[in-house]
Amino acid sequence: MTNEEHVRKYNAGDRACPVCTSPLPAHETWPGARYKFCGGAVCARILKQSKRYMYIEANRRKCEGPNCDNFIPEGRYDLRADFLTCSGECWLRRRSKGTRLLTCGCGCGQEFLGKAERRPTNGLYFLNSKHYGVYQREQHMIASCGPLLPIANKYFNGWAPSHYRETDTVRSCMYPFFEFLQIRGINSLDDVTPKIITDYLIWGRETDRRKVANSPSFISTFYKWARATGYCTIASPVVPLVHQTRKPKRLPRPLKKDQLAYLWELLTTRGNARLRLAAAIAEEAGLRIGEICRLRLEDLDLVRKRLFVRLPNKGNRERFAFFSEKTERYYAEWMAERDPRCKHDHLLHNTRLNPCLGAALAAEFSRVLCKTHLGRKLNEEGFDQWSTHALRHTMASNLAAAGADAMTVMQSGGWQTYEAMCGYTEIDTEMARRGYDEAMKHAAQQKQAPRKKAISLAEFIEREQKKA
Repeated sequence: MTNEEHVRKYNAGDRACPVCTSPLPAHETWPGARYKFCGGAVCARILKQSKRYMYIEANRRKCEGPNCDNFIPEGRYDLRADFLTCSGECWLRRRSKGTRLLTCGCGCGQEFLGKAERRPTNGLYFLNSKHYGVYQREQHMIASCGPLLPIANKYFNGWAPSHYRETDTVRSCMYPFFEFLQIRGINSLDDVTPKIITDYLIWGRETDRRKVANSPSFISTFYKWARATGYCTIASPVVPLVHQTRKPKRLPRPLKKDQLAYLWELLTTRGNARLRLAAAIAEEAGLRIGEICRLRLEDLDLVRKRLFVRLPNKGNRERFAFFSEKTERYYAEWMAERDPRCKHDHLLHNTRLNPCLGAALAAEFSRVLCKTHLGRKLNEEGFDQWSTHALRHTMASNLAAAGADAMTVMQSGGWQTYEAMCGYTEIDTEMARRGYDEAMKHAAQQKQAPRKKAISLAEFIEREQKKA
């Protein structure tokens, strides 16, 4: 029997009160709450005398369903029930969590409920994927850092979080360095020389570890910290002129008109209101996917048609981003579906009523828009690959094509430098050619026009006196 089959629904008159035999209205029953009566005072008094069941008064016991603050309806309930809920829907959601008390294995020690048939991971149970990610990160650090683990632990869990917005990038660039030191048998930071750094970069290219090429600046910062705190006595072995290379600059990659139309066709046919709103915000306001997930209900101003982009963000600066008709339309669609039982004020929530995470939302976009996801074929038609960040390029390019000046584009996207904005803004070649032709025409006219000579006030007065 499936969980849904445990919840039974009855029409009016299908059942009668077991005490007074009066017909019952339409209702449903679920495990622990099979007994229903008419609700009359006389019948309630008789039912309270029974010792085989428990009678719960109105507004006395809270529902044990997830994210539910309702009280259990007044009535008679089974003494043997593992949990009691206010409705069949809450029973189903509570049932999906299980009844087995488990302890999270990430190190937090938090207890939670799980299903009896739940299988452990490496002999451990985890509250959710985030806690499992913490466990994996710690295990990765232990395996990578080896004898330098005490120093690395103080750096990654002590100093780095207060100086980097996110430590994931620092860890992914530094772990290969510690792993290479293990391979070389180096157990002291003082034994690392510029030649070792050169060999490390060569090893990274040979083993196709892309993060290695980006790690010299992180290694240099790590050595400055280690020397200042007494964990090493040498300066950084990284020589910028030798070890650091310039990153190639990529051209802007906005979606073309046909690609944008195809995107909305897919979102309309097999997407959902959550994805449509997120895509509209990305296209019109240019927000990054993490910024979209961090939006709160109060951050959206329908009167001024702007979004408040809160910290943390990549630019580490609060800003306002403007939107238009598409975002307004899909906001109304999403708010009609947004579940009021979610206990937070984030604009978007997932199917479990929790705030959306950037990686999870990106994966959902990929499953809906792409032909394949993580090597599995999901759709016959769709994009070969998808990045919501392309819509940020699209926003900047559309503004530039519409005649917006550089400051407007920079403000809309939150870019603090002109060079950063140029990396997202594609200039139409025809528009650039028209601008070039107009500039050359203006220069030719300026060359042909007679030159005006500026004279002093004394020369002007002398000339006027001669005329008189």
